[in-house]
Amino acid sequence: MSDTWEILDGLPAYGPAAQPFSATGFGTHSEGVVVKFLATSGEWMGNFQRGMSSCDEVFQHPDGRHLVVVAGGTAYVVDPEARLLARHFGAQIEHVIPIPGEPLVLLSNGLWLEALDARGTAWRSRRISWDGFRGLALDGHLLRGEAYAPEGVDGAWYGFEVDVRSGEVTGGSYSGPPM
Repeated sequence: MSDTWEILDGLPAYGPAAQPFSATGFGTHSEGVVVKFLATSGEWMGNFQRGMSSCDEVFQHPDGRHLVVVAGGTAYVVDPEARLLARHFGAQIEHVIPIPGEPLVLLSNGLWLEALDARGTAWRSRRISWDGFRGLALDGHLLRGEAYAPEGVDGAWYGFEVDVRSGEVTGGSYSGPPM
């Protein structure tokens, strides 16, 4: 919860209906991630349909005007004052990593990373993993972690690091063609 939004446990039984948001146009009558917005124009609720992961987050967009609601891996960029969807993207976002002291947020789908800045997508890394990240940790301007490879009986994990300012990657498990 913050001063301007709160994720609710579900749709309220009483009061005004939540405004539906869907990246596909489907599911607008199903309960998704329900967010109450405390805008200067008044309080309202949005019902955001989920994507294909378990990541549910709300954070201030680096532009300082919008909020980003990640509902089950789908990101919705919302203008809370106008009650409008500015854009949506993704469907499998698994990690949301704000960069302290920078107007930058990293988003990961377990294969690559993207950086969101005030203008939109600042960069997208090359594919780093065959299928998943673990142990993600920031160390200054470097994000370190491990990338999965389907090797051997249980698979293998390979270290990597990404410069959060440029998206340059060192290491990782994926060495196939660009995707």
